[in-house]
Amino acid sequence: MSVIMELCVFSISGDISKSKEVRAILKAFDEKGVKYDLNPMGTCVECKSMKKALKLLNLASKSIDAKRFYIIAKFDCYKGRKKSMQDKVKSVRDDLSNKLTSS
Repeated sequence: MSVIMELCVFSISGDISKSKEVRAILKAFDEKGVKYDLNPMGTCVECKSMKKALKLLNLASKSIDAKRFYIIAKFDCYKGRKKSMQDKVKSVRDDLSNKLTSS
């Protein structure tokens, strides 16, 4: 199975900017060898199981120094997926490029 998870973990107190917390989470992912794609609203990771995705979500939540925090997570689970999340993005960009040049 392939699980693509987009996660956003942040404290609900303290500074308005949450970049310090994002850096802490990405540092924890780097230390574990987790590949990720950062975007303006969260971080995407790809795992082989829901169990692994939930472990990464737990790691992210433990990486920030906060008494209270908020977690948003979205999951795309697909038993037969052969392509990676980067392949999915490339496919859309290629399709968009073809439509733009054929107009």
